[in-house]
Amino acid sequence: MMGMIVYEHAESVCCHKVRIVLAEKAIPHQVRNIALEAGEQLTPAFLAVNPKGVVPVIVDEGRTITESSIITEYLDDAYPQPPLMPKDAYWRSRRRNWARWIDDEMHIPHIATISFIIAFNQAFRKQLDTKEKLEAYLESIPGAAHKDTMRASFESGPDSERMRTSIGAYQKFIAAMDEALSENDWLAGPEYSLADIDVVPYIWRLRNLQLSGMWADRPRIQDWLDRVTSRPAFKTAVIDTALPSWIELMESTGREAWPTIKSLLR
Repeated sequence: MMGMIVYEHAESVCCHKVRIVLAEKAIPHQVRNIALEAGEQLTPAFLAVNPKGVVPVIVDEGRTITESSIITEYLDDAYPQPPLMPKDAYWRSRRRNWARWIDDEMHIPHIATISFIIAFNQAFRKQLDTKEKLEAYLESIPGAAHKDTMRASFESGPDSERMRTSIGAYQKFIAAMDEALSENDWLAGPEYSLADIDVVPYIWRLRNLQLSGMWADRPRIQDWLDRVTSRPAFKTAVIDTALPSWIELMESTGREAWPTIKSLLR
């Protein structure tokens, strides 16, 4: 048996989605850590695995699957116990709505912007310590949208128009979550599902960046977050594997940025 290999980074929100599903289903796998801050995802060796130069990637019995939302649905199909896709057709469609919103609108333009402007630029700049290295890194990023977001994130600050746009997009997203949770305990119906797994890394990231004040007036969001993050699978997949230096960086820079971010809230 060839088994499963998971290419990942411990603090990638997309990888968190996949890791939570792996933990919920107790799927055996090997881990290959990809050092994003060192640009390992853009090396020829990794680009041979995923030409888009992003994690996560799984190779299951020699077959490669990319894109986190596709991977999580694949895992639920290939390893059906316990099932994580909603049983009802309507709620399955709602889960896919959440996944599409995350993938198409929230990931590259917004959580990447917020994370890098507040915190991750510092980690990356330790490796990209000259203008030439930074420019070479940016030019090596596949995909125009990803490249544009990363370039702007290195050039912008917490009070920038780009940050204002990303915070506004998150406020809209959080409001939609609150509305869904006013009708059910979970985001896609009465049971915990892939919808909750899709979304929780994107709220957990804000929490790590000390931006929980963004939902201070929406107690249903915090209640949902507490319930998801208290699950054993979340502890195994996210908390136990967290990188202390990255968490410390997010917390310290987030506390410093919060007054500015708070002023951007509408």
